[in-house]
Parts: sequence; structure tokens; C-alpha cells
Amino acid sequence: MVDVDQSVTLHSSWKGVLLSAVGATVVFGVGLGGTISSGGAGLPVVILGLGVILLLTVLFDYPIASRFTPEFVERRAVLRRHKIPWEGVDQLTRSRPGLVGLRNLKPGGLAAKVGRRRYLLVDQCEAIAEFDQLGDVLAARYVELGVDEMIPPHAETEPTWTYRRRCWQPDP
Repeated sequence: MVDVDQSVTLHSSWKGVLLSAVGATVVFGVGLGGTISSGGAGLPVVILGLGVILLLTVLFDYPIASRFTPEFVERRAVLRRHKIPWEGVDQLTRSRPGLVGLRNLKPGGLAAKVGRRRYLLVDQCEAIAEFDQLGDVLAARYVELGVDEMIPPHAETEPTWTYRRRCWQPDP
């Protein structure tokens, strides 16, 4: 069992979660409407298939939050939990920032590189305090995972739990 004090939870932004869900639903809806109205013509069926793939990806793979422990990182999506042991992770990296992040030179979220795949862990940059907690949790693997080479967050970066329930806020 993992000690809760030895873990840190980082959350993805509501904007990223909602926009990905809305985008996938729109593509699915356009494909479904086109397939029904055309009686199963080729292009609407392809769009419907793409919409199904996007919806499944959002529901099973887009992380809402990730919990970091000394043994593993657990990605939590809407319909799935995915544990990745640190032994399998080659490197912990930053994802690309969004357009606003590029303008403000704000670092992106976190991604785990496992072999040739990259798993998105959170889509927004964490605050300095969360970055320090992550360093404490990963103390034994700090250099091995490349955390020491990552761009640290800016001092004015908001914590990832800002718009979450009170249970995610740290004790004062």
C-alpha cells in the first residue's frame, strides 16, 4: 500500500478536458448526422469512425489527474486508471505548451516517455510548490528520470488544484 503522504496529485486543466471532450463529441455528432442523412455514404461513415476513435481516446486516455508516488505514476482518465511503474519510464519530460503558454514562455505539462511512447500525465504546468513536492517524492529517481533537466515552473504559476474541490487543497 502506498503512503498518501508520499504522493502528490497533479490535475489537468478543465479547459483541456472540456475542449477535448467537446471536440470529440462534435466530430462524432457530425459523422452520425451525416451517416443517418446520407444512408451510409462513405465519407460520413469515415467521419463517424473518427469520432468514435476520438471519443474513446478522450474517455479512456486523456488524463484528468495523475498521482505520483515513489513506486509508480497513476494516470486517471474518465473511464480508466493506468499505473506506470517508474522502472518502465525512461524519462519524465514536459509536453508542448498551448498557444497562450508559447506567448508567455510558460512550460507545458508533464509526460512520461516509456520506450517510444509518450504518455501525457497532466496538460498544464504545476506550481513551484507542487514541483518541489514532486522532487521530494521522486528523490531516488530525480536524476534518472531527468527531472533535474526539466524547465522549472514560473513563480506566478497557479497550483493545478485551484479550481478543484476542497479535498485537493493542501492544509494551511
